[in-house]
Amino acid sequence: MVVIAITGANVGIGYEVARQLVAVSEVTKLVLTCRSAQKAEATISKLAQDTGKAKSFFESVILDLSDLASIKSAIVLFPAFDRLCMNAGGLGTGKMHASGNGMTDSMVINTMGHAMLVDGLIAKGNIRAGSRVVWVGSEISRDVYSFSGLSPQYCGKFDEKDIDWAIGTNYTGCQQCCGCPIQVQMGDYKNAKIIGHMHFVHLAKESPNIHFMTVSPGAVGGTFAHTAEFPVKQLMACMPCMFRAICVTHAFDPEVSSQIGSNRITEVLTGAPKWASGSMPMSPKDCGGCCFW
Repeated sequence: MVVIAITGANVGIGYEVARQLVAVSEVTKLVLTCRSAQKAEATISKLAQDTGKAKSFFESVILDLSDLASIKSAIVLFPAFDRLCMNAGGLGTGKMHASGNGMTDSMVINTMGHAMLVDGLIAKGNIRAGSRVVWVGSEISRDVYSFSGLSPQYCGKFDEKDIDWAIGTNYTGCQQCCGCPIQVQMGDYKNAKIIGHMHFVHLAKESPNIHFMTVSPGAVGGTFAHTAEFPVKQLMACMPCMFRAICVTHAFDPEVSSQIGSNRITEVLTGAPKWASGSMPMSPKDCGGCCFW
């Protein structure tokens, strides 16, 4: 008897994870967060239609992780759950967040909103001893050579001294000149995912009775690529097979790639824990000897 909550469950990876979890016998209820009641109602209706489950199997919480008031309200209203999947987020705009809070857009929507949500849910008692908390990270946290020229390659040199500038400054290529839009966007996203993983590793050490995990679904395209700057958006839309050819995505078909990536998240949310708390399982670096990782 397991209740699982998923942030950002109405599209992409979040929706696919929810669809897969319905078929897992130990899962008895899903709590889905969406940014509006309309999106929540539409998501539950679609999941019920796609899976055959009654609408009562699903519950929703309105949550906008870019809005402090929304996060505080959601913490108060969150029902009881056993496991939390923090999936909401995206590439971001490549600009500072519109609220004027001094953080990059990507840092807010991927990392800071989730960190505040988890802190609040721990304080409230929703996340307690025996809970499992899974944050959806990214392969881009490490050096991905297929994205050379588009994404930073830190070569293992990103550490605590870099946290402040990565939170409060858009990535600018070499930190001394302006990067093109896709470099800024990918750099901000990478920084958000690195700092998020660092944060949840810290929580794993601080709260050993709670199981924290970061898991990467791999590069799956889909809704993630829809907001990308040129040329990633255009290439993912017109030539998705090229990304499979260099072992960036899981399959030539973006839908199949999304299903494979989502299954990684489903696996760490269900059954007994397969990795130690604080771990981050990612893709292997080899793909038939031709992978540009």
